[in-house]
Amino acid sequence: MLYIDKYNGYLADVPNIEFVRCDGTVFAYDELNSASMTAGHNMITITGGQGNFPLAYIDTDSTLEFTFESSQFDTEIFEMANGVKIVEGDFGMMESARYDVETGLKITIPYEVKEGSVVIRGLEEASAVAEGKFKVEITAAGAETAGKAVITFNDGDVTVGQTVRVAYQRRVVGAAKVPVKTTSTTAKGALFAHWPIYSAGDNCADASVKGILHLHIFRVRVTALPGFSNSYKSASTNGLTFAAMDPKKGNKQMYDLVYEPLDSDGNIVAKSGETVEWTSVL
Repeated sequence: MLYIDKYNGYLADVPNIEFVRCDGTVFAYDELNSASMTAGHNMITITGGQGNFPLAYIDTDSTLEFTFESSQFDTEIFEMANGVKIVEGDFGMMESARYDVETGLKITIPYEVKEGSVVIRGLEEASAVAEGKFKVEITAAGAETAGKAVITFNDGDVTVGQTVRVAYQRRVVGAAKVPVKTTSTTAKGALFAHWPIYSAGDNCADASVKGILHLHIFRVRVTALPGFSNSYKSASTNGLTFAAMDPKKGNKQMYDLVYEPLDSDGNIVAKSGETVEWTSVL
């Protein structure tokens, strides 16, 4: 066994990640909770003879999966994984809220709402106030309260100060929408990951980080889409899984692991004007 001291250290942190999608869009993640790389090799087992013991193992294919999780909520992770683009603009959205009935048996919804979209359980919208019916008036365009809805109730259906739940469609302004369709496919591209390597206890260098471990998977596809589950006042995590694909390279490389030593201050050694082995991103 050959021992090389400069590679001795500890991988005790999460990586920074760049994913280059096939359309050239680059997505970066640097606030991960966890990350893992799992390599495998599939084989066919040939058995026979007395006891039916294995006689041979035949190589079939190599596998590699990369998984990460993050507590940072970012719509870009859904854009990236589903192979779509974020659409920015104003959109209509259904929601509900509780409102207190004001003097005059009125409720004012402080948003721009869609005409005819107001729903109150147990009551019905009508053109005039009557028993069991309420009236909705949308403020005219150009007014300071344009688009806001004023709901007027019938005396006897509600009382001043009563809390009423109202459902409606309102305008969501300046939003970012990830339009995932039934025909959307998971993303393909190239994956880069970078881990800091911490110095061993007997290392006398000034910096605690002695190098960087780089991973370049030439071709991957998202095989597990991001999602999230959450509970009260707890940060939800969302993550995804990439699986390596055949990059169709002449040298049959699936991925590269590259160790980069840093100087005694923990800085990258900068050079220029020298020949370097550049690898294609995709």
